[in-house]
Amino acid sequence: MKHIPNLFTLANASCGVIAIYFITAQSVTGVAICLIAAAVFDLLDGFLARKMGVQGPLGKELDSLADAISFGAAPAFLWASILGDYGQVPQPFAILLGAFIAASSVYRLAKFNLDTNQNSDFIGMPTPANALFALGLWSWLGNWEQWEVLLHYNEDQQLVFTLVMLALWSINVYWLNAGFKVISFKQGEGVYRRNAQWSIMILFPVLAYFFKALSLSIIVLLMPIISYISIRLEAKS
Repeated sequence: MKHIPNLFTLANASCGVIAIYFITAQSVTGVAICLIAAAVFDLLDGFLARKMGVQGPLGKELDSLADAISFGAAPAFLWASILGDYGQVPQPFAILLGAFIAASSVYRLAKFNLDTNQNSDFIGMPTPANALFALGLWSWLGNWEQWEVLLHYNEDQQLVFTLVMLALWSINVYWLNAGFKVISFKQGEGVYRRNAQWSIMILFPVLAYFFKALSLSIIVLLMPIISYISIRLEAKS
């Protein structure tokens, strides 16, 4: 029984490997299923370990190694595709830029294992959220209607689009190890904190109705802003 949480962690890692295959195959559905499943397994392994009282150093290390694959390597390939297939960044530069995402994610995961100040909320963007940002953007760009728009961009429009994608890529590299707080969905004190959690949960389906896959990227982009507002309001109360 004590190995059940570890099995969920290994399932997370397996989903990350399969997701990379689907990225190379340009299967939006396959990537979405694998990364969302990886995120679910990532939530469940820690939850089960706490409930079963089997938390330990092995599980902690396995969790980071699995996250490095699913939420480090997989989004690196997503960004390589965003910049190379949809933007104007040639290979091998697109995959090299993607590698920065993986490196920043691995660095964050190593710091997270040593940090005792992230028990309730996160400092910097958590790697699963960062991966979902890339997934939402990549899936939206791969939509047929959006792809048709991109095909008809002139050279100036293509350049502007590539620069915007590079700006978003740089944000992704930066915020993984930034110093701002991001509210988690764990239980905690504070009415503003709970209101922020509810705001994110209510806002996401509304965004999904209007923006479809891109809603994943939008909600992740809004998380630090909502967190900052709730923290400021909590401090003033």
